[in-house]
Amino acid sequence: MDQPPHQPEWSRLPRHILFEIARRLNQTTAAAASPVNTLRLRSVCKSWRSAIPAFKQQRETLHFPLDLPFPVTPNPNHDLRGCFSLSQSTVHFLQPPSKPSSLPWLLRVEEKDAEKGKWKALNPLSKVSTDSLPRWFPKSLDLLDLRVSVIGAAYALRFVDEESNKKKNKNKNKDDWTTRTIKALMEQSDGSSRGVVGAVDATLAEKFKSTLILRVAVSPSPWSGGDGGHDYAVAAIHGQGKLGFYKLGDEKWTPVSDESRYHDVVYHGGRFYAVDYQGGAVVIDSDLKAKKAVPPFPGNGQAPRGGQIKSLVESGDGQLYLVDKYPGSIREVHVKVYKLDETKKEWERVHRLNDQVFFVGDDCSCSVSAQDFPALKGNCVYFPVKCYNVYGGEDVCDGVQDLESGVCGPVEVFQPDRMTMFTLPTWLKPKPRASKK
Repeated sequence: MDQPPHQPEWSRLPRHILFEIARRLNQTTAAAASPVNTLRLRSVCKSWRSAIPAFKQQRETLHFPLDLPFPVTPNPNHDLRGCFSLSQSTVHFLQPPSKPSSLPWLLRVEEKDAEKGKWKALNPLSKVSTDSLPRWFPKSLDLLDLRVSVIGAAYALRFVDEESNKKKNKNKNKDDWTTRTIKALMEQSDGSSRGVVGAVDATLAEKFKSTLILRVAVSPSPWSGGDGGHDYAVAAIHGQGKLGFYKLGDEKWTPVSDESRYHDVVYHGGRFYAVDYQGGAVVIDSDLKAKKAVPPFPGNGQAPRGGQIKSLVESGDGQLYLVDKYPGSIREVHVKVYKLDETKKEWERVHRLNDQVFFVGDDCSCSVSAQDFPALKGNCVYFPVKCYNVYGGEDVCDGVQDLESGVCGPVEVFQPDRMTMFTLPTWLKPKPRASKK
C-alpha cells in the first residue's frame, strides 16, 4: 500500500528562515513599508507569530511618519521654522477568497495609528480623504477573510510648524499650519478681487510656497551611497518643479542644480528617475547628479510639450513608462503612453502594455497584471479626471483609456462593468442576522 506523501510541518520552520522571509517580503513588494504583509505572515500560526517580529520592531524597515528637515532649499525672504513629516499610504486590491476571479476593490489607506490598527481611507487615485463611507461599512477588516494584494505606495511631505510640533498632542482637533495658511490666503485673495489694496500678504505667500511639495519618491530598500554606506533616500519635487534629495541621517537636503521643471519622480531599478514638463527625463544615482536619460519632446520654447500632465509608471515586468495626459472636457481627455528605451535614449510610443493595467493618480502610480487579476481588462490606463456634477460644481471622477481600441472617457460610461473597482463592494456589507422566532 502506497504511503501518503510526506507533508512538511510549516509551523516548525526555523526562526532565522522565517525572519528572512519576512525581511525579503517587505523589500520586494511595491509598498515595502506596509505592515499588511507582516500582519498576514504572523497570523498563520502561533510559532510564526512568536518568531517574526512585529512590524514596528523590524529595524530594517522604514516606519512612518518620519521627521525630515525643512526647507528643501533655504529662502531668505522668511524665517519659517519647523519640519517635514513624511507619511506613506498604500494601495490595495481586496477580493473575497470565495471568489478569486471577481473584480477586486481598489482601496487606499494611510496609517494613523498602526499599533491600534487605525487607518484613514483615501481616494485611490487622489490624496483626498474619503469621509463619506456608509454607516454599514465595517469598523474593521479581517485580513484573513480577504484576499489582500498590496499593489503600490504613495508618499507625502507635510509641513509641521515649530509651534504646532510642540503642542501636537494638545491640538489634535485643530487645523495644521498649511490648512490655516490656505484659508488665510484664500480670504486675502477674495479681498484682493474686491479691490482691497495689499490684501494678499506676500511674506505669508512666500512661506506657503516653501512648504509646497508636489511629488515624493522613496527608495523601498537601503540605497547605496557614494561612501559605500547604505541608507534610505527620499526625492521630492518642490516649489516650481525643482528637485531635492535627502538621505536619512543627513542634516539637510541636497538640491539638484539644473534649469528643468520636473513633474514626476519615481524610484526604479535602484535609481531615481524624474521627468520634466517637456518630456525630458533624467536619472539620479547615489552621486545625486542628474544625468540625461531622454531628451525633451520636439518643440521650441519653454512651454510644456506633448500633454500637460506627465506621470511615470513602473510596470510589473520591470519597465518604466511615461503616461502623457492631455486634459480637456470629460469627453476630450486622452492619454499617450511611452516606454523608456535606455539604449536609444528615447520614449517609444506604445499601444499595448503587455497585458498590464495602469492606475495613474495625482500623486502616485502603480500597475498590475491582468493575468494576476483575470477580471481586469489588460492594456488600460485608469486616471482621475475633472467633471461637473448636476449642481454645476467641479468633481473628480474616474476615467479610463483602452489603448487597444482608443476608447477614452468615464469608467461608468465606457466600462460600467468595472466601475465597482472604485465603489464599495456589496460583499463587504454585513449579512443581516437571522431573526429569532
